[in-house]
Amino acid sequence: MENYRNTNWVKWENRSKIENIKYPGIYSIAVTDENIEGRQFEMINEIEYIGMTNSNGGLRSRLSQFDSTIKRIRLHHGGAHRFIGKYWNYEEVKDKLYVSICPFECGNNKSNTDDLIAMGEVAKAEYIFWIDYIKKHGRYPIFNDKNSSPKPNFISVSKEGILK
Repeated sequence: MENYRNTNWVKWENRSKIENIKYPGIYSIAVTDENIEGRQFEMINEIEYIGMTNSNGGLRSRLSQFDSTIKRIRLHHGGAHRFIGKYWNYEEVKDKLYVSICPFECGNNKSNTDDLIAMGEVAKAEYIFWIDYIKKHGRYPIFNDKNSSPKPNFISVSKEGILK
């Protein structure tokens, strides 16, 4: 992998304590029975989703959107929507969830050329992460594969994005 610096794996419930989570970047979500908290990031088979964000809220906001979707509070995140197709019961999966981030320090100011370059690097990095995962495991992470990932079977979503 290029010179990307990921954090060590962190339990999902501790994600808000990750340094530099306010910035845009890449995030990898793993589901495993093994406690991997504190372990150095690797492209492990248990990674089930790799995502990115360039939003003003940074990684903190995007991971919060993932969380509210897997808790079935609001549908904010497409990958998390697919995630609940397999892991419908949040209580049963929450202690198996881990995250590692690769933040890109920038102000996310679309008028600043340095920030625009950094945000372009974030988008590029997501593809590189996917490629590295595919090279190692021969497939996309399950919830990045829109065609074969499980689909949830809840009834509907309101116009406000609330799951019913």
